[in-house]
Amino acid sequence: MPDSNIQAKQMDTPRMLLICIALAAATFAAFEGVRSNDFVNFDDDKYVTSNEYVQKGLNLESIKWAFTTRYQGNWHPLTWISHLIDVTVFGMKPAGHHLVSVGFHVASVILLFLVLKKMTGAVWPSAFVAAVFGLHPLGVESVAWVAERKNVLSNFFAFLTIWAYLWYAQKPGWRRYVMVAVLFAAGLLSKSMLVTLPFVLILLDYWPMGRFGGLKGWRWFWRAIIDKLPLLVMSAAFCVVTYVAQAGAGAVPDMVSLPLGLRAGNAMVSYVRYIGKVFYPTSLAVLYPLDANGYPLWKVILCLVLLLALTAVVIIERRRHRFLLTGWFWYLGTLVPVIGLVQVGVQAMADRYMYLPGIGIYIIVAWFAGEASAKLRLPKIVPATAGVVVLVVLLLMTRTQTGYWKNNESLFRHTLDVTTDNFVIYSNYGQVLQSKGQLDEAIENIRQSLVISPGWIDAHEKLANALYEKGLYAEAAAEYELVLRSNPDKDIRNNFGIALVKIKRYDEAIEQFAMVLTKDPRRVNALNNLFKTGVESGKQDKTLDIILALQKKDPDNYLFCEKTGLLYGTQGNLDAAIEQLEKSCRLSDYKVAEPIAFLSQAYATKRDMKRAIEMAQKAIEVAQKEGKDDVVTKLKASLESYQQMLKER
Repeated sequence: MPDSNIQAKQMDTPRMLLICIALAAATFAAFEGVRSNDFVNFDDDKYVTSNEYVQKGLNLESIKWAFTTRYQGNWHPLTWISHLIDVTVFGMKPAGHHLVSVGFHVASVILLFLVLKKMTGAVWPSAFVAAVFGLHPLGVESVAWVAERKNVLSNFFAFLTIWAYLWYAQKPGWRRYVMVAVLFAAGLLSKSMLVTLPFVLILLDYWPMGRFGGLKGWRWFWRAIIDKLPLLVMSAAFCVVTYVAQAGAGAVPDMVSLPLGLRAGNAMVSYVRYIGKVFYPTSLAVLYPLDANGYPLWKVILCLVLLLALTAVVIIERRRHRFLLTGWFWYLGTLVPVIGLVQVGVQAMADRYMYLPGIGIYIIVAWFAGEASAKLRLPKIVPATAGVVVLVVLLLMTRTQTGYWKNNESLFRHTLDVTTDNFVIYSNYGQVLQSKGQLDEAIENIRQSLVISPGWIDAHEKLANALYEKGLYAEAAAEYELVLRSNPDKDIRNNFGIALVKIKRYDEAIEQFAMVLTKDPRRVNALNNLFKTGVESGKQDKTLDIILALQKKDPDNYLFCEKTGLLYGTQGNLDAAIEQLEKSCRLSDYKVAEPIAFLSQAYATKRDMKRAIEMAQKAIEVAQKEGKDDVVTKLKASLESYQQMLKER
C-alpha cells in the first residue's frame, strides 16, 4: 500500500507541474498588457511618483519611514518596502512596477491551486477556482493599479499563511504555529483587510479539512476559535491601528453625515452587486460613487431578503454540500472590513475588495458544478469544455479591462462612461484635460463634478487652478477663497496670493504670502512672491515690516536678510541694505551667488568700487560652481562696468 501511494504521487507530480505552468501562462497572458501602461494620477502619485520618500529608493531612512508613517491613512510597512525596492530596481519606469504586481498575482494563483488541491484532493475543481481567480476581470484593479500593490502582496501572504496552517494542522506544534503567525503578520503589514483570515481558517477547519470533526454539535467551532485565539488577537490589534490611521488621515467620514442606516443599506446592496459582478463582470470602474441619499428602501429590503434566503439555504444544505458553508461565509466574512459599515473613502464598493472574497463564490461554483456533472453523469468533455470557454471569456475580458488602465485619460473616460454622477472622476478627468491644455473641457468637467457634489473641496481647488491657467483670475481667486474658508490649512495660499496679484488686490496678496511664510519660513517661492509684490505695488514698507517680523522668528534664514537688504536698497537706505546683505552672505557661508551679487551692486551704488569688484568676482566664482551660466554672464558684464568706473575715477 505505501508503495502504491508513492507511485501515485510520482505520477501526479508531472500533471501538477503542467497545471501550474498553464495557470501561470494564462494569468500572464491576461495581464501582460500592463507592461505598456503608465502610472495613473489616482493614488499612484501618492504611493510612488510624487512620494519623496519612495522616490529615494531603499535605504535606512526610507525603511524607518515605512515602519512609522501612517501616510494615506494606512500602516502597511511591507507594502511601502515593496515600492521602495521597485524604485531602487526600476526607477520611475512603470513597466517594472506593473510586472512585479503581475508576478505576485501569478504566484498567488499557483499557491491557491496548490492549497486547494492539498486540502481537497480534487485537482480540477481546485485548478478551476485558481484559474477564475487569476483571470477574472474583478482582479484587474488590484493587479493593474500600482497603488494597489498592497492588495496583491497581502493576498500572496494570505495564501502562504493558509499553506503554513495546513502544515501546522498535519502535526500541531508551537514552532509550526509561529510560522503561521509570522506569515499572517506579514499579510497584515501589507494590508489590514486580512484581519478576517483567522475566520477563513476556521471555515477551512469545517470544510475541507474536517478538523475537530469528532466533536459534537458546535463544539468543533469553539475548539477552532480557541485554536485561532493568537491570530484573532493580532486581527483585533490591527483593526484598532487601521481605524486610528484612517481617521487621522480624514478617510473616515463624519458618521453624522453618513448615518448607520445609509451605510447598512449600502452594505446590503453591495453584497448583492458584488455577486452580480462575479457572474456578469461588465461596466467595471475604478470608482463607484457613494450616493449620499442612499438606495431606495425597497432595494435594500430586497437585497437583505435575498441574502438571508441564500444564507438559509446554505445552512440547511450544509450537511449534504459542506463546501457551501465555507464558500458562502468566506465571501460574506472577508468583505466585512470593506463593506462600508465603517465607511472609508467615498466609494460605494470597489472591484479590488473582491480580490480575496470572490474566491468563496468561485469555490461554490466549482464544487457545485462538479457534483452536478457527476450526478447527471455527463461525459468529462462537457464540463471541461464549459470550463475552458468560461476561462477564455474571462481572459479576453481581463485583457480589455487592463487596457482601460493604460493612462489617466483612458481610465477616467471609461469610468465616466460606465458610471453616473461620478463627481470624483469628473474632477480628476478635468485635471487630465487641463494637463493637455484643453482648458475649456477641463473647466466644464470640473464644474460638472461640483454640480453633483457642490461641497467637494478638491474639485473647487482644481477648478481654481484651471481658471487661473485660463486667465480668469477673479474667478480663480474666488474659488481659492472658498477652499480656504472650508479648510484654512489647505496649502494653496501661495496660489491664492498670485491670483490676487493678477487682479491688483495687493494688500490681500501680501497677507496670503505672509501666512505661508509664517507657517513655513523656508518657502522660497512665497518669499519671492511677497518681495516682488511689495516692490511692484509700491508697498515696500509693509513688505519690509512683514519680513523683519519673520526674521525675528527665523534669524538664521539668509533669504530674509537678502530680501530686507534689497528692500532697504529700494528705500535708499544703503547702509542698512549693505548690513543685511553682508549678514545674508555670512549666513549662507558665501556659497550662494545671489546675495553676494546683490551686495556687489549695493557697494557699487554707494560708489565703493573696490568692494563692488571684490564681491562681483566672488559671486562669479560661486555662480560658476553652481552652474548658473546666465548669472555668470550678467555678473561679468557688471564686473567690467565696475572696473571701468574705477579706472575713470
